Amino acid sequence: MKKRALKLVLIVMMAAVFMPPILTLAAPKPFYYVGWLPFWKKESGTADISQNFEKLKEVSPFSYEVSSDGTLRDKLKINEGLWPEWLKAARAAKVKIIPTIAWFRGEEIHNLLSNKRLRLAHEDAIAKLVKDHKFDGIDIDYEAKKAETSPYFSLLIQGLAIRLHPKNKILACTIESRTPAASLHDTTVDETQYANDYVVLNRYCDEVRVMAYDQGTIDLKLDTSKGNGNLYAPVADPDWAEKVIKEAIKTISRKKIMLGVPTYGYEYEVGWNDGVTTYRRLRSVNFFTAMDLAEAINISPTRNNAGEIGFTYVTSTFFEVSPVLKWEVSSTLPQNFPSATLNTTSSVARFVSFTDAEAVRQKIKLAKKYGLKGVALFKLDGEADPLIWEEMK
Repeated sequence: MKKRALKLVLIVMMAAVFMPPILTLAAPKPFYYVGWLPFWKKESGTADISQNFEKLKEVSPFSYEVSSDGTLRDKLKINEGLWPEWLKAARAAKVKIIPTIAWFRGEEIHNLLSNKRLRLAHEDAIAKLVKDHKFDGIDIDYEAKKAETSPYFSLLIQGLAIRLHPKNKILACTIESRTPAASLHDTTVDETQYANDYVVLNRYCDEVRVMAYDQGTIDLKLDTSKGNGNLYAPVADPDWAEKVIKEAIKTISRKKIMLGVPTYGYEYEVGWNDGVTTYRRLRSVNFFTAMDLAEAINISPTRNNAGEIGFTYVTSTFFEVSPVLKWEVSSTLPQNFPSATLNTTSSVARFVSFTDAEAVRQKIKLAKKYGLKGVALFKLDGEADPLIWEEMK
């Protein structure tokens, strides 16, 4: 009996070793949602986010700003008004607070970061800010940098990692998107794409938030395939966002990448003449502004070939815009171009393309397809399509 029992035990043990664990399922990778909350819409933004805390892993109040000498300016007024109680509620909901420091002056950024003394003092100031306010980390959003600033920006990121990581604080790095060179209209003017060393970012940043928005007419290939015979100047076409992802994952770990997703849109004044479509960007629009405008002029927005919704209309109001907000694209006469504005000086065509919940869903699907850490929504201000929250699964 003992021998039979021993034999049975051995058979069971062998089976346990060699049989595949068919009942064990791998846990799905967590997919995170992050949102930027602009200080200029703090009332509506905090109210909207408060109702959806359970959807978010992190929130980034936007923004602290930087003076030319590297000192930080608190545009948030983080110790005043609704902020203290709201931050307390966010923490109670287990939402991490990672404010954004924003700086958009390339010359000033270079002058400060290339000066070792000033750079180190700046790093110390940022680390102190995080410590004093008990933030979970910081988001560095330094845009419009020169290509020559790259090594100094890398030193900044390394210095911040050295200061923050021993304290278990998160270093998030927000960067411009990188369109493949072969798809760019003009590679000579887009040096900001290469002011970020992806190898360094991958090594020292806990998150890399890639701003896959403000596409406009930057992608020559998509302009040719989608914008020839159609008005096409999207905030973020999924086809372009996929190119941006593919560029990023060549160097940066997918586990660190947060795909930046827009919640807004733009209105353009458009013209067409002799095979060229001209776009003059007039203003940014939010979901409700665009929908109200469409209703006022009795137009129903439709899904366009960039995955966004939009419409065209005619007006007698003309605006002058900065030359940097004007682009020209070779194109046959766009099908959706209001013919009433051709060969006249009394009226002009407008084109609106903006983001709704479906456009956001497409980007979330892309981020999941490539196994990214999650998406970062710019911006959560109470003015985006409210159905976006339902897509955050």
